[in-house]
Amino acid sequence: MLYLITNEHAGCGGAAAVFSRVRAMLEEKRIPFHADVTARPGHAAELADDAVKNGEKEIVCLGGDGTIFEIVNGLAGRFVTMYFVPCGTGNDFVKVLDLPADPVEALSAQLSGEPRRLDVGKLNDYHFLNVSGSGFDVEVLRQAERFKRLGKGRVPYLMGIFAALKYFRPLPVEITCDGVTEKRDVTIFSVGNGCYIGGGMKAVPHAKPDDGLFDLVIADRFTRPQILQMLSKFIPGRHVELPGVSERRCRSLTVRCPGMVVDVDGELIPMDEARYELLPGALGVRLPVKSS
Repeated sequence: MLYLITNEHAGCGGAAAVFSRVRAMLEEKRIPFHADVTARPGHAAELADDAVKNGEKEIVCLGGDGTIFEIVNGLAGRFVTMYFVPCGTGNDFVKVLDLPADPVEALSAQLSGEPRRLDVGKLNDYHFLNVSGSGFDVEVLRQAERFKRLGKGRVPYLMGIFAALKYFRPLPVEITCDGVTEKRDVTIFSVGNGCYIGGGMKAVPHAKPDDGLFDLVIADRFTRPQILQMLSKFIPGRHVELPGVSERRCRSLTVRCPGMVVDVDGELIPMDEARYELLPGALGVRLPVKSS
């Protein structure tokens, strides 16, 4: 039986209509399910925790990236199969899963898909599926919150970019990657299990959520004109081709920077030390069968 955790406030309230369509589809297909609707921030994590304790094996996330983050942290590494009904503002994580754009069609494709396993990232006491990091892009996210009333997708994030240019300063970090430590000033560091942030910007272009490795992208200390040059290539992921931007792959890393704010799948969390560990194949999913 499917268990739906539904955030009707996702996507500026549009998820409520999606929930109605999902229920109709499941009833038409005679797929047994039951559902709960979140009542407050953090409630999805509580519902996911209770679901695992009650023996649920198949959990459907109806919401956006924030709802996915809560459910994954409620699961806390415990093995279930998770389905995604993407109806949030950015829907960044599901972009790497090759699902249909329509949320109901996306769920239908998963229900008839083949079992797969995805890696889960762990940052200190948090779990995440997509991208974490800090630097200029976090300042963009902080500023973008002011503009989400303007609509979905990239618009709030693009507005956030211009606001962030006024406030950002490079981060002095100490990074230990698979046991090798270095100190440097960075404009951005991004740790990717998935690729996208900000409604479709390809922050970690070569990351794959099922390869057992993080992809780490580091942009050195950049001037504002260099940041603008980088951003012109950021959406398609071509910023990694620029001088001063490097990529590497690792299984674990630690980043130390007193007073930094770290993005974890869109949630902004202050911390002085970020300890990353990858949990290979920790989450079950069903994905459409790829045509040959």
